[in-house]
Amino acid sequence: MNAIETNGITLASLVLRIAIGANLLGHGIVRMGNKYEVFRDWIKTLFSETPLPSVLISTMGYIIPPLELLLGVLIILGWNTKWSLVLASLLMCSLIFGMCLLEKWEIVGIQMIYMVCYFLALSSVDNQILSVDSFFKMRNL
Repeated sequence: MNAIETNGITLASLVLRIAIGANLLGHGIVRMGNKYEVFRDWIKTLFSETPLPSVLISTMGYIIPPLELLLGVLIILGWNTKWSLVLASLLMCSLIFGMCLLEKWEIVGIQMIYMVCYFLALSSVDNQILSVDSFFKMRNL
């Protein structure tokens, strides 16, 4: 398939990639602004009664917003898409684990839908169009 040719899978992959990236980017932007400290405090309070060590909770409070922001940008641009999606999936796995510890099963259900989206995006990563990865792949042909 050449760079101009598109089919349902390539278009679906593009739209899903942009949606996943926009979701992560939006979370990161909102949390990185003046709500960064609020988010970190909320995480500490939320998980204070769990068996997780406070240093891990605090670290996750610092890491999650910038990681969401970075991964959102990378996924939207389609740069190192496979590994960006893998990292985003692993981040979601950590969020699922946290919600399981809190017994927030309805949130876990929603997060599992996100995991299906990550699965679909990873399954179609070789069918990308309009991405940095596809641009470099085309240049190497």
